Amino acid sequence: MNDAQGRDKGRNILGLSYRNKYLIITSLVICVIAASVYLLFLSPKYKVRTEVAVSDDWQLPIIAINELRSESTIAKAVNALGFQISYYHKGAFTTTELYGDSLPIKFILGKGSSYASPVEITINLINGSVCRIDQNNVLTDVPLYHPVEYGFLNYTIIKGPAFKPIQPPLTVKLTPTANLIENFSKSLAAKVLSSNSFELNLDADNAQKGQDFLNKLVEVINAQYAKPASPAQPTAINRSLLAKLIDSIAYYKVLADNYREQQDILNNIKKPRRLPKPKTKPVLAPVTVTVQTALTEKERTDLNTLNSIKSYALKPNDAFVIIPDNYQGGDNRIGALIQDFNKAQLNKQRVQQDSDNADASVYAFKLEINSVKDALVSSITQKEQKIRDAHQVRVTHQPKVVEQPKDAAPADDIESPEDVGPPKNSKSIASFIALQLNDSIAQINAIIKSKRQQYNRLLYGAGAQNTGPQLTITYKSNMRESMISKSFFVYIFAFLAGLLLPILLIIINEYMTSVKKWWHNRSREKHYT
Repeated sequence: MNDAQGRDKGRNILGLSYRNKYLIITSLVICVIAASVYLLFLSPKYKVRTEVAVSDDWQLPIIAINELRSESTIAKAVNALGFQISYYHKGAFTTTELYGDSLPIKFILGKGSSYASPVEITINLINGSVCRIDQNNVLTDVPLYHPVEYGFLNYTIIKGPAFKPIQPPLTVKLTPTANLIENFSKSLAAKVLSSNSFELNLDADNAQKGQDFLNKLVEVINAQYAKPASPAQPTAINRSLLAKLIDSIAYYKVLADNYREQQDILNNIKKPRRLPKPKTKPVLAPVTVTVQTALTEKERTDLNTLNSIKSYALKPNDAFVIIPDNYQGGDNRIGALIQDFNKAQLNKQRVQQDSDNADASVYAFKLEINSVKDALVSSITQKEQKIRDAHQVRVTHQPKVVEQPKDAAPADDIESPEDVGPPKNSKSIASFIALQLNDSIAQINAIIKSKRQQYNRLLYGAGAQNTGPQLTITYKSNMRESMISKSFFVYIFAFLAGLLLPILLIIINEYMTSVKKWWHNRSREKHYT
């Protein structure tokens, strides 16, 4: 009886599904489209790979791998690169990490700031000089380059390499070093390739950031083993050997001085013979003359204005300088740069008067003023040159050819007996001997250098550079991680959701309909009874 009821229920579910097949098909299509959109906008992940060759000083590559994956090495790399501050653009489906030259703004953390857990701060640029900060759902409007204090944090926000006045909201994430060490330790993998090479693999949200981290790991290990050995003072100094070295160095110095005196004598023998000067030949070369035309009254006024603006801009950086607003010089770009220059000067003056200002903000203002000043002076120079070039006219003249008399010869063509010099054979022998002397002097200098090094080692001990084990990066690559495996599971989930959700809704609807019908029939029976 129960088996018959189970078969009836199964047939009822299949029948209900068949009667509502269009609803199920529509649900499947919607879920598959939603899965495709999700995969299309999914944040990219990168697999960064680096091949490293080890020197003969390493016994096994696995020893170098353990050194690279140690917590101390990872901590040194993280602190050197400043990975405690990271930047993200968060969209509806994706979260893209920004790094390096793609930063619109930079977050400078002040001294004394502390955070024991990750902190996220959302920054939205209102215009080119003010940003709105959302920290713990507290909104604050803060000018750029202005120190901010909130809780245990104090920081300054300045313009980055990719700054634009209009930017999507930027999320700044502060992560403690301990959390970063744990994350990098989990994502860093290594594989031995041969007896003297291995590869490092790292999963990263930004390919360039991951590559910089692997490079820094190798630099940390090389710097650790490349420290110079501390000189050790010898317990007993061989005084007799030191005396012999001093005498030997003095002997070779005297020998080198004698060779140099012989070189001076040979240089006089090798005095070059003066050759007759060739007669000048007439050349038909056109002559170009530049004629300056008169400037107009407006152009003279513009040049005077530009010269005045340049004198303001070239004043010392520490001075408080404001350029009058009526100085435009007939150029809109120069006017905009003047406004930026004045604004930066006012902001710097305001921050310097504040007793609680930070050194980072003052330094950032000076950088901005120098940048605007360079752009302003360059624009003024170009504008002045453009005005002057418009009034320069070049006129070309063809000169006449004047032939020299045939019987005339320059006085310098006549050789005097004292200018003739020695015979050709004497010059050849002197050159040969001079080359031999050069080689001898070079050998003597090498001997003197070697003996001086030996003398220093005996007197002060060994202080040679201890290179130690070295790692060399031989190959770098990065590629976006394949989404095939993840896509397969996403589509399986979408298919099941698109199939089961409408069937569940149909069963619930059928159950509610049967319950209503049962209550209706029961109420009718009670009514007739």
